[in-house]
Amino acid sequence: MIRISKILVANFFLFIFTIFSVAFAQGSVTVTGTDLTPTFSQGTSTPIVSLSFSNINNTLGQARITNIQVDRTGTATVDDVEFVRLYEDANKNNIVDGGETQLDIKWFLGSPGSLTFIIPDPYYLPTTTKNLLIVYDVKAGANTSHTAGAMMLSTYISDNSGGLTVITFTGMTTGNQPLPVELTSFTASVQNETVNLKWETATEVNNCGFEIQRRNTEIRNQKSEWKKIAFIQGCGNSNSPKEYSFEDKNLQAGKLQYRLKQIDFDGKFEYSNAVEVNFDAPVNLVLDQNYPNPFNPTTTIKYEIPKNSFVKLSIYDLLGREISTLVNQAQNAGYHEVTFNAKDLSSGIYVYQIQAGEFSRIKKMLLVK
Repeated sequence: MIRISKILVANFFLFIFTIFSVAFAQGSVTVTGTDLTPTFSQGTSTPIVSLSFSNINNTLGQARITNIQVDRTGTATVDDVEFVRLYEDANKNNIVDGGETQLDIKWFLGSPGSLTFIIPDPYYLPTTTKNLLIVYDVKAGANTSHTAGAMMLSTYISDNSGGLTVITFTGMTTGNQPLPVELTSFTASVQNETVNLKWETATEVNNCGFEIQRRNTEIRNQKSEWKKIAFIQGCGNSNSPKEYSFEDKNLQAGKLQYRLKQIDFDGKFEYSNAVEVNFDAPVNLVLDQNYPNPFNPTTTIKYEIPKNSFVKLSIYDLLGREISTLVNQAQNAGYHEVTFNAKDLSSGIYVYQIQAGEFSRIKKMLLVK
């Protein structure tokens, strides 16, 4: 996985690793611990553990959590993670989406090591289920080779009688997950009628590849939507830097934006930040010589349109008879190309002509079979 930017997805893969039904002095409560198997992303708050308190039965009417103890595991340092937070997850969806109440916050202080969340007094458990989230704040410059996780130690619950019950989470440990791997660079530049895209990764884990997406923000009367234009295969797993490139051709003039959709082998994906270039329209109507020429049976014809026009591109024989119409539609200013297949024609010289608005160009080509 090349971790680029955080995508909030509701359907986490959850592993419930400990369930307790705990009796205290004046009642009982069921505590469920869930490893959220986090996907860490730089500069984000990532939930790692969910604690659910349910089936609450207290004869005195109220019970409360007093503190929660957690061990920090993995190899992450203070340069990777800044804070560890304890939230009440009001939406009960195991993600940080603005529906949380922060109960406590601690400095990370590196791993391994333990910390204790002190719960505000009074913090009562209602008769309905209450969810808590333990969250790591990953720094923007997190080391991509480090991992982070957590091991639950103890949770303290008291009731109105003054009794105190300790829940010991024996063996309740999350798997240490890799911190994010980011793109080290992603650039776009214009060269003649081509946009050159280049990007580099530091390391790769489970990387199927990159879907390249483009949108033109200056096309009138059209929605500026992202469109897939290519897919570049990734290196799967790699501990060394990898470089990638792609040439985008046959473009319409305008302000072009590009982004990468990095896709894992298991279908998970994340988007890069977008890069932007100004792609200017040609100055004149240009009709290039077909290539290859001579050809058999297919050849490519490129042309340039200086402004939005209705374009007709046709093939004629030497007697002036129209053999085929390759283009007959309105097109935007920019660089275009079309393929001509002459499999049903005999060898000889043919003429191709383009008309764009009030302008016209004509050239010859040779079919040799």
